[in-house]
Amino acid sequence: MKKNLRIVSAAAAALLAVAPVVATAMPVNAATINISSEGPVSESKDTLNVTPSFTLTKSAKSSFANLQGTVEASLNGTSVTADLADAADAVTLQNQHKPNPATLYSYDKNSKTVTNKLSEVNLNGFYTLTISGVGFSFGKANAGKTLTLKLPKGVKAEDSKGNTVTTVTVDQYGNVTGLTFTLTVKPYNSDDTSAVNFYDINSGLVASQGSYMTLAQNGDLNVNTLLGDLNKKYEAMQFENGSFRNVTVTTGFDDVKAELEKAGIKVDAAGNFEAPDTFTVTLNAKSDVNGKTASLPVVVTVPNGKSTVVPSQSKTVMHNAYFYDKDAKRVGTDKVTRYNTVTVAMNTTKLANGVSYYEVIENGKATGKYINADNIDGTKRTLKHNAYVYMTSKKRANKVVLKKGTEVTTYGGSYKFENGQRYYKIGDNTKKTYVKVANF
Repeated sequence: MKKNLRIVSAAAAALLAVAPVVATAMPVNAATINISSEGPVSESKDTLNVTPSFTLTKSAKSSFANLQGTVEASLNGTSVTADLADAADAVTLQNQHKPNPATLYSYDKNSKTVTNKLSEVNLNGFYTLTISGVGFSFGKANAGKTLTLKLPKGVKAEDSKGNTVTTVTVDQYGNVTGLTFTLTVKPYNSDDTSAVNFYDINSGLVASQGSYMTLAQNGDLNVNTLLGDLNKKYEAMQFENGSFRNVTVTTGFDDVKAELEKAGIKVDAAGNFEAPDTFTVTLNAKSDVNGKTASLPVVVTVPNGKSTVVPSQSKTVMHNAYFYDKDAKRVGTDKVTRYNTVTVAMNTTKLANGVSYYEVIENGKATGKYINADNIDGTKRTLKHNAYVYMTSKKRANKVVLKKGTEVTTYGGSYKFENGQRYYKIGDNTKKTYVKVANF
């Protein structure tokens, strides 16, 4: 069933004027974002994932400050992202001074009012961002459903009455409205341009791609244990003014679990999974000083893990062959020319068009690219007439006469010779041996 998802805002508003240099904020221009998809289910059924993501930047050398961000929502594999101005009816940014926090930025779509004191942002401070009047539309097919609400760590959701919520109920029209999300935002220094890099702790060298070897216990590994070991081998840092500072690695249990499951590796609630002989875990880091990020893909090798090598065989291509995807659509313009060998799966697969193909295997892994099996194994055809075997349109290849009723294997599509007639290649060799199509 298709699931419709959109982020809705209650009212349209004119663009709000803000100081162009001293402090800027996102323009408010209400819009409705629609999405309809039958994408793969990445979470448990009827889990609504909402991820508010915001950046507050401030210059230490001037009064410039900027607030921007998005709200991303996904339901059963369907996702949508909306800018701050499109996702909410009201936004408030306050410092965390108690008992009287000061408002540094706010806007309200209904009253079309704005407060902009972003120039007063302190780089050492922490700020509370409140996004109010957020709504989602899932279509009437989902009316009445109760959805589990999943939020990132540190984000709180409330209903229109100010009650904290962990589930939301879709109304009779397929909508959920009146939600408020609250999160803490730390300013980034816009003057700091130092990059984030991962380093191998043992060698002290920058790592662009990591590697790690471990052994499975009774065939299994654990996500938390693995993540802990990787964090002992690699660390993220920024280098500036002759010294290093550590950067927080943001990859957690849920991130590793999601990456493994995307690769087809099932992970149980305790984080245990059957270990393949090789897989990849990506470490991510984000600086809390300037917001710079870095990613490090780590190839994990498990010598006693389950083999992921796909059984394969070497085949000779007898007719020029293009590559196709799983939907039998041609992939690019590359091809394997005739009489060259290719490594393919042990058995053919019928694709969407009902035709049999071999999947190409590279380095023991399935590639998702396919070659028409007719270009390799050929097709058996029965002659309707006696037939000569030709080398060219005018010259016979030999003195053999193939009798009517004989079964002959032809390879790939036909060739058009100089005489205008079409011929099939026969014989699983490199010899020029062709038979007229008209004889079949």
